[in-house]
Amino acid sequence: MTHMAAPSDSFTRARRIELIALFGLLTVFVPIGIDMYLPALPTIAREFGAPVSAIEHSLAAFFLGMCLGQAMFGPISDRFGRRMPILVGLGLYIAGAAGCALSQGPLTLDALRFLQALGGCAGTVLARACVRDLFPPAQAARIFAQMLLILSVSPLFAPFVGGFLLPLTGWRSLFWLQAGAAALTWIVVWKILPESHPGSDRRLHPFHVLADYWKIARDPHFSRLIIPATLTGAGLYVFLTGWPNVVIGMFKVAPEYFGFTFVLNGIGLIIFSQASARWLKTHPGEPLFFVALGANALAGCLALLFGLTGWGGLIGLIIWIFIYCAMIGVINPTAAGLTMQHFGHAAGMASALIGFFLYGGGFLASLLMGAIHAKTPVPMTALMCLFGLSGLATYVLFRPPAPR
Repeated sequence: MTHMAAPSDSFTRARRIELIALFGLLTVFVPIGIDMYLPALPTIAREFGAPVSAIEHSLAAFFLGMCLGQAMFGPISDRFGRRMPILVGLGLYIAGAAGCALSQGPLTLDALRFLQALGGCAGTVLARACVRDLFPPAQAARIFAQMLLILSVSPLFAPFVGGFLLPLTGWRSLFWLQAGAAALTWIVVWKILPESHPGSDRRLHPFHVLADYWKIARDPHFSRLIIPATLTGAGLYVFLTGWPNVVIGMFKVAPEYFGFTFVLNGIGLIIFSQASARWLKTHPGEPLFFVALGANALAGCLALLFGLTGWGGLIGLIIWIFIYCAMIGVINPTAAGLTMQHFGHAAGMASALIGFFLYGGGFLASLLMGAIHAKTPVPMTALMCLFGLSGLATYVLFRPPAPR
């Protein structure tokens, strides 16, 4: 099916739900690629005879692939359309996941995780662009929050699946499962996803692409929302990188029970993303964004306090990390939706640049956390606190003055 999509006002309710569900599904492969193998990090380290910090670098490689891949797929989709780049990306994801299942050392794993992320990012960035193509701009933030409902399910089941399969079938089976799920989705995309963008005469010379990206990045509608979202999101990637070592290495929780320490974060993302979707039906997004940034920063400070004092042990940390991560469910879709309203002429590139910033920040934050041989939860919580406060401070700094 390669015909152009009909206008959104001609969609039946069932077709609208089908498309939003498919776009949400396309965004799920990245968190599954992250969350499912988190309980296996210590096991992989033992099999490869490497420290856990060396295996944590595979997370940084994944985030780097996400960062660079989105910068690549965005302009390609604006030039040639959305459908074929999505299919190519899913193919790369399948190849990368299968290669990870066959890897024999940390460096090979890093390279194949990079390839897996390079392909996985196509669904993430182009799903946002398809929403901008097919639906009115004012609906974008609400639809992104609805897509996040599907995205939020992955933290509920991916760590559980990873933890319970690990002692039964080994860590390599986790990557075979990811490859199989992506193959099934490839078939679904081929059958039901229409082309939403006819392509354009946009030039793909690297200098022209960089100039276009720079123009978008300099636009105040972009920078004043995406920079705070990037900084707060960096704290989330610090958590993703450091949490397995905290839970399994420091608190001695068995890998098969790791998912129980993760499940609240998925619940929080679901509750707060859907609450924000309802709010955005009738209210402006900026006040909600500001409140979420403040709550995120406060939760980061309290996580650091509990990490320093040891109050409440593991449960004490989980409470504040839950709030920190739940606020990301408000911050990211709101920032993306408000930003994308202003870039309908270059939705693919704008969406790609949003992903470049978010995952670029995640790459640097993960690399930083992986370089620290942490013996206590303090380094992780200190970085989360720092990034949460920085996100709030930059939004206040870039916020335009109130009209007289």
